[in-house]
Amino acid sequence: MPARNALVAMAVLAAQIALVACSPGAASPADPPSVRRSSTAPARAPPGSIGEPSWGMAAPSLIVTAQPVTPRADDLDEIEIRYAVERRTDDAATAGFAAVVDATLSDPRGWQRAGLRFVRDDAAPYLIVLAEGHQVDAMCHPYRTRGLYSCQNGPVVALNADRWRTATPEWTGDLETYRMMLINHEVGHLVHLHHPAEPQCPRPGAPAAVMAQQSTELNGCLPNAWPLQWEVELAARRAEPLAPGPDHHADDHRPTPP
Repeated sequence: MPARNALVAMAVLAAQIALVACSPGAASPADPPSVRRSSTAPARAPPGSIGEPSWGMAAPSLIVTAQPVTPRADDLDEIEIRYAVERRTDDAATAGFAAVVDATLSDPRGWQRAGLRFVRDDAAPYLIVLAEGHQVDAMCHPYRTRGLYSCQNGPVVALNADRWRTATPEWTGDLETYRMMLINHEVGHLVHLHHPAEPQCPRPGAPAAVMAQQSTELNGCLPNAWPLQWEVELAARRAEPLAPGPDHHADDHRPTPP
């Protein structure tokens, strides 16, 4: 009987030890005495916070876009181009020539996007001149402007006064837009851009390239006075010097109208 009582006592003691060992609050043998494992998972940072990126939206400090970003003047090494303006006509239709030139070249839709800043200066090395056809022919030689068209020849941008007054029959836009196109087209040659390769209008119904020959044929494109994105990017490369002469246009479509 004493032996049986001893066995029962030992069994009770063993059960108590096992119960304590299995208790949820008991320390694990792998833990140091002062550390207990938490039964709660660490809190997650809310979506969109710094702690955890949210894959469904951009963080507020980031800009995510699949579209090309238009270069701005302050993103590039800015080039200042100083120009003078001359009007060799005296009729009312051409009286506002200088003001239109200044407004066009300072417009943020224009060549400024390529980091080119135009400054009016009567003593400047570059001249933008409006003249009658025979005068333009003399300034544009050896280009064959035939009394009809405009040109860029070295430091001179010579614009035909008849085109300024009436545009051309092929032009389907308004006269104000034509005049801005004429300026941006010939100044585009000044900064060494060429007429685009064929086809002149790769996407009918889209705006024409400003360097396309819009005076003679729009080829299904819409009249446009401002450089397209790819034209801005070409101008921003500055791979060639300003104010090219005829020897730099051997592979271009010139002499032809804008």
